[in-house]
Amino acid sequence: MNFIEKYEKARNEKNSIISVGLDPSLEKMLSPEDRPNDTDVINEIFFNFCMDLIENTKDYVCAIKPNSQFVLFPLTLNQLRKINTTAHDYGLVSILDHKLGDIGSTNASALYWIKRAGFDALTFSPFAGNIKEATEQAHKNDLGLICLTLMSNPQSVWIQKDSLNNGVPLYEKIAQEIRNNGTDGCVIGATGHVTDDDIKKIRKIVGDDKVFLCPGVGAQGGDVKKLLMSAGENIVIHIGRAIMYANDQRKAAEEFYKLINKYRKQIA
Repeated sequence: MNFIEKYEKARNEKNSIISVGLDPSLEKMLSPEDRPNDTDVINEIFFNFCMDLIENTKDYVCAIKPNSQFVLFPLTLNQLRKINTTAHDYGLVSILDHKLGDIGSTNASALYWIKRAGFDALTFSPFAGNIKEATEQAHKNDLGLICLTLMSNPQSVWIQKDSLNNGVPLYEKIAQEIRNNGTDGCVIGATGHVTDDDIKKIRKIVGDDKVFLCPGVGAQGGDVKKLLMSAGENIVIHIGRAIMYANDQRKAAEEFYKLINKYRKQIA
């Protein structure tokens, strides 16, 4: 199966369109006086955090999304493989939020190791171009590629909206490249300057089959119902801190699961 097929299988079997972040942070997990200096101790804390989070949320999510900045340095390759194997055993897909964006040979090295670590897909930054080449490289490694298209952070406006390519906003040009090159999906923010019309426009350009990975729901306050109405069913709503650092991760995941599925039923 390709990534989109894996995602659809997980979505249907779990009846969920939620991904949970695996972004362990000492700053958020422990008070300053309790933070260890020993890297082996930190390694164990982070690994156990990720494994416990999967166990606590497996019934309510369809995907996990570790961010490279939180896991690639403190965790080993074997630990990443164990995390992904566990996720797969529970019927989840694993997306590495890596924002890869370099020349072909460098991208190829990253894709090799990302595949060895057991991930199903990764995020890609198109700032250097290479969308076509990166998509082909990812697919040769049996990986999905999800391209940053329209981020919601305020500083992204001048790059992704205000910058024009032959009179077309850059985010629309990126969406066209995603469609034309068979890239698997788009990263689209769910808050800030990103409007319903922006999301609808991207969906119209790329087609109904592409997966939208949408961060911003939960701690960032994204509107779930509007997002679903604009993006369609092929969407992964990413929830990070609101589940990761909840007093009860399982309960928090269940509450988001019920809320999102309530809106899915209303819109269907």
